Amino acid sequence: MDYKKEVNNLLKELGKVLDLSSLLLDENNHCLILFDDKIVLNLELNETTGVLIVYSYVSVVPFAGKELILEILLEANFFWKISHGATFAIDKQTQTLVLQQNFPIPLIKPENFQDELGMFVDVVEAWMKRIDDICNEAEMLLEEDLKTKKTEKKYGSWKY
Repeated sequence: MDYKKEVNNLLKELGKVLDLSSLLLDENNHCLILFDDKIVLNLELNETTGVLIVYSYVSVVPFAGKELILEILLEANFFWKISHGATFAIDKQTQTLVLQQNFPIPLIKPENFQDELGMFVDVVEAWMKRIDDICNEAEMLLEEDLKTKKTEKKYGSWKY
C-alpha cells in the first residue's frame, strides 16, 4: 500500500476545509499546520509501520508545580479518557510536554479524520490552558512560601 498517497489524500481534503491549497507531506513525510497562531500540529508518517503520528507541543515542563502536572498527565493517560485517545509524553531534549496520537493507515473511517484532528486540537488547547493555570497557581504558592521563609529568617517564626 502507498501510505504516503493515502495520507496526502486525507491532507488534500483537510486542506480544502482549512483553505490551504498545498497541504501535503514533505519529502521527510512531515506536515505542519498552525492553528490560531499558537497550536502547531505536526503530522508525521512512518511508512515502515503505516502509522500517521499526530503530535503537538503543549508546554515547557515547569519547575513550579512539576510533580502535580506530571501526576495529572499520568491520570489523563489512564485509559486515554481525559486525553481523548491521545497520550502525553515529555520530549527530554527540550523539556517540553507533548500530546501525541497514532492513526493507523488506512483509516477505518477516513471520513472522520477531520473531526478527530479537530478534537485533538481542542484537547491540546484545553491542556495548554490547564497547565498554564496550574503553573500560575504554583508560582503564586511558591512566591508566598518564599516570602514566608524570608520573613521567618528576618524576624524569626512565632510559635505559641
